[in-house]
Amino acid sequence: MIIRYWLFILLLACGCLFPADVHAEDKILRIAFDKALPPFSSLDSNGEMVGFNIELIRAIAQHNGWELEYVPLDWEDAVTALRTGEVDVLLGMKYTNRYDQVFDFSESFFTMSEVLLVPSYDQEIFTLNQLSEKVVAVQRAHTSMDLLESVRRVKMVVSFSQQEALENLLRGRADAFIGNRWTAEYLLRKENRWDDFTMRSGLINPTDYAFAVREGHSELLDSLNEGLNQLYRDGTYTRLYSKYFEPYSPHLTDWWRKVVAGLLIALAVGVISIATFYTWNKRLQAEVKRQTAALADVLAFQRKVLDHTESSILSLDMDGHITLVNQVSKRMLAVSDESLGWHIVSVLPQLPWETAVQNRHRQYEGEFLWDQESQQIYHFYMAPFINSTHEQVGWIVTLQDRTEQKRMQARLISQEKMRALGQLVAGIAHELRNPLTAIKTFVELLPKKIDDSRFRTQMLRYVPEEMERMNRILEDLLDYSRTKPLQTHKTSVDELVYSVLGLFTRRMESERIQVCISIPDHLTIDVDRGRVKQVLINLVLNAMEAMVASSEKRLIIQAGEGNSEAWLSVKDTGEGMGEEQLRNLFEPFYTSKSQGIGLGLYVSQKIMKEHGARMEVSSEVRAGTTFTLRFEQEDSDAKLVDCR
Repeated sequence: MIIRYWLFILLLACGCLFPADVHAEDKILRIAFDKALPPFSSLDSNGEMVGFNIELIRAIAQHNGWELEYVPLDWEDAVTALRTGEVDVLLGMKYTNRYDQVFDFSESFFTMSEVLLVPSYDQEIFTLNQLSEKVVAVQRAHTSMDLLESVRRVKMVVSFSQQEALENLLRGRADAFIGNRWTAEYLLRKENRWDDFTMRSGLINPTDYAFAVREGHSELLDSLNEGLNQLYRDGTYTRLYSKYFEPYSPHLTDWWRKVVAGLLIALAVGVISIATFYTWNKRLQAEVKRQTAALADVLAFQRKVLDHTESSILSLDMDGHITLVNQVSKRMLAVSDESLGWHIVSVLPQLPWETAVQNRHRQYEGEFLWDQESQQIYHFYMAPFINSTHEQVGWIVTLQDRTEQKRMQARLISQEKMRALGQLVAGIAHELRNPLTAIKTFVELLPKKIDDSRFRTQMLRYVPEEMERMNRILEDLLDYSRTKPLQTHKTSVDELVYSVLGLFTRRMESERIQVCISIPDHLTIDVDRGRVKQVLINLVLNAMEAMVASSEKRLIIQAGEGNSEAWLSVKDTGEGMGEEQLRNLFEPFYTSKSQGIGLGLYVSQKIMKEHGARMEVSSEVRAGTTFTLRFEQEDSDAKLVDCR
């Protein structure tokens, strides 16, 4: 190794003293090449120069009439020889920015890339980043060394050639190899070791591969490019490529191979087609039999389903003639299979057939009385029958006997009326008994205590109160039972609220209830003022009674508008309500108070419904209740005032 190094230095010195300035016009070119880079360039066992690059330059030289002088070197020495001018052309160099600053390159005639090669049993190395702390075999001055610069703590075993680097991997001196993909496969297949290794990254850093000359030799470079183009045109390049890279490329150049392959393929296709047709025909026959049996089963199943359903089902053609009836139809309509072909009007004249003929795309349903004597009521449904191509091919008619259902509904309605009446009577009796008991007590004591001034004072106080209580009960009952016509007009929400609060000013002061109001300016609603005021009075009374035991007593009234509606809410900080109370809140005669018959909220909701409005409620135990009244109206701009 040392002797070769000093010989190289001696040749370099001689080159500097006696530079060989050989150009294309001298007809003699000194060609340097990597002597251990098969199948691109190498020396065989007899010392002969072989390889893809060698034959390319020979063909170019023959075209240009050059005489070649070959200089086989190690890769690093070949690059140095080109740089110092000892040789004119370097056969094959990957294009990089670093080399482009020193050399000129011909047109690319190959795409060169590196490969990451590891033993097949290795389960740790799959990418370049996993080479950390590993030993990697590489060639000196090769681009693979640049790839490993970004990998931390990698250990490199550097050799003068790709072949020596690969031998380090074969002998177990390295964990992986990074180098020329085609050289590695060529050498491993030659040694019958290709199956012992695996390519984990097969195309690393693909780069143009071309002839290199010293910078400035444009005439020589043009001749090389012209020679390459001639090889492409006359097919020499394709022939050489196939010769050296056929194991790695799909190119086939021998025309007889293509012809034989084509004939074999055509013959195989013919045989396969005949066999496939025969097999397909047999399978088709078997499939037809199977599908026919399956269709028969499906039809039998469908018929069984139709006959065991609770509904009468009939199918009609487009003209209204009956094409199918199930067993229920035969029983309900007293028809048989002989009725097939009859017109539907002759069997069911109650159906709107004339209307359906005029508008064939609609669905029709309704009820009719079938038999005056038995009072049977049938519900019918008639719809167009559409096939798989979305065309109407007839009608489907279904009938259901609703007689028993109607009778049950009538009984339930009667029972509900009786229950409501009983509840009403019980509520009235309960509410009237209390004031009547008080009045009866005073009347019974009147003969004995008529001279007692204290008794007379109590009688004059409580008897009118109990009579007024009875009057309120009767007024609630009248409101519950009668419907008054609405007299609506534009009403100011602000004025309406303050007119209600004025009725309870003294009570609010005595019970220390804080009132907070937030109402938009000029907000109006089109309502019956007196009836909506009755609703507000009921909500304010309920709120005050709910806050009797509360430590914090706040009544919050807010209003606003938006989304085509105006809203008014009444919120208290009272005891709130549970789920059961909320469920029954608007039921008549339901109350959780010690006094009252439970009609206030029911009547309030009834008034809201008469206005086309609605009442919403939300409540939480020990957190208060909010009632919100929502009235439909057009949107308008409104400005909220501060809480007063």
